Amino acid sequence: MAVEADTAESSLEGLTAQALRDRPELKESVIDLDNRDISRAAARNALLPTLALQAYYGGTGLAGVDNPASGYTSSSPVDYGSSVRRAFDNSSPDYLVGLSLHIPIRNRVLKSDQYRSDLEYRQSELRIQQLKKQVRIEVRNALYALQQSQARVASAKRGRDLAQQTFDISKQEQQLGSGSNFQTLLAQRDLALAESSLDTAETIYEKARVELDRAIGSTLESHNIAIEDAKQGVVVQSR
Repeated sequence: MAVEADTAESSLEGLTAQALRDRPELKESVIDLDNRDISRAAARNALLPTLALQAYYGGTGLAGVDNPASGYTSSSPVDYGSSVRRAFDNSSPDYLVGLSLHIPIRNRVLKSDQYRSDLEYRQSELRIQQLKKQVRIEVRNALYALQQSQARVASAKRGRDLAQQTFDISKQEQQLGSGSNFQTLLAQRDLALAESSLDTAETIYEKARVELDRAIGSTLESHNIAIEDAKQGVVVQSR
């Protein structure tokens, strides 16, 4: 009995570890937690001072005929080619360099965003722990239900075999004249009930096995379904 208990305990630990690794709900929760962490970091960075450097440089190509009304004589060329050359020979530069410092002081909106992101992150952590606890309970219940259904199937098989033997003996006794037709009919009825009980037990066992596959996150693998095949649209190899 102690060996069987140790085996069941080790099996439970292994199945629980597999469920914590493969259950899609947990994977989704971990991704959600990572997103919450990114949002929390962004909200925290929004409260930090920011320094921006701006720089600009450009050239101007001055050219054209003089304006007679200006009263001045210009030395600028008048042709288009010269204006293009002056735009790149640094004869009329235009440049700008500047720094911009932004310091958020008592920004209650950004502060509330930070508090909200921290709270959402903690709630996501709590949901993961609650989900892990729920997964452990589901795996344990599913494993125990499977073990009970296995014992029920074994008992139903023994009952069916006994009913079959009783029916065969009653039938032989009737053929030899030492048994009655009524006893044979009763044995046949008991055999039918035993077979029905076996079918019910096997159905319960299959349901328990499906529930255990769901609890440990191996439903697709049990049916030879691969996510990669679904992504590619073709079955790489038969499993």
